[in-house]
Amino acid sequence: MGFFSKLGKSAKSIAKQNVFEAIVAASVLVAAADGEIEKKESEKLERMLSNNDSLSSFKKTEIQRQVARYTGVVETDFRMGRLKMMKEIEDIAENATDAEEVFVTALSIAESDGEIEPKELEVLAEIGRRLGLNLKDYGIA
Repeated sequence: MGFFSKLGKSAKSIAKQNVFEAIVAASVLVAAADGEIEKKESEKLERMLSNNDSLSSFKKTEIQRQVARYTGVVETDFRMGRLKMMKEIEDIAENATDAEEVFVTALSIAESDGEIEPKELEVLAEIGRRLGLNLKDYGIA
């Protein structure tokens, strides 16, 4: 395998890692917005990530570890956690496909308990703005 081929594979791997981290960050941030991460929300997040074809290279234990890590960050200090998570989300904002996948996953997590709470809606709106998405396209604004 040539140098440029290896470099290309490495770049793809980093891109997948960035998307993975952004999806988990956005989803955990939305789930924690209303003051608690409900069991339904965390279970749905793990299921969605495990079944996401573009993240199939990540093991279930990696997914659980990342969810637990980000959950710990936002539960310790939501404001600092929010800052860190938004940076992870912004890392993928230039790719429209990745941005939409991150946002739709977070939206699905917010809806997993049957309703989107006002605080969750605020976080979704901020995520959407940072990703350059029109929230009306997703039925929220």
